[in-house]
Amino acid sequence: MDHVSLSVLLMYEPQSAAGRPVPLARVTDSGAILQIARAAIQQAQRRAAELDQADEVLGTVERAEVDRLRNVLNVMVPGLLQQPDTEAATLAHTM
Repeated sequence: MDHVSLSVLLMYEPQSAAGRPVPLARVTDSGAILQIARAAIQQAQRRAAELDQADEVLGTVERAEVDRLRNVLNVMVPGLLQQPDTEAATLAHTM
């Protein structure tokens, strides 16, 4: 796959039901996107573990969603599954 253009949109989400999300900033830094992708996977893993405690079937379904998320992000985010010592070289190459 050729170069993929990614960005992360930082949104303010008002607590009131009538409030609409307000975009605050767009982040295109590859290092920040790498960290956010890893955080998204970790958050999904925690949710799967919580669901697994409540219901084994729901936990299994959510773990499949974690795998799907990891696979998609691995294709789109260079260096996602690399160890930290090889990240610097990958980030330097993508900038």
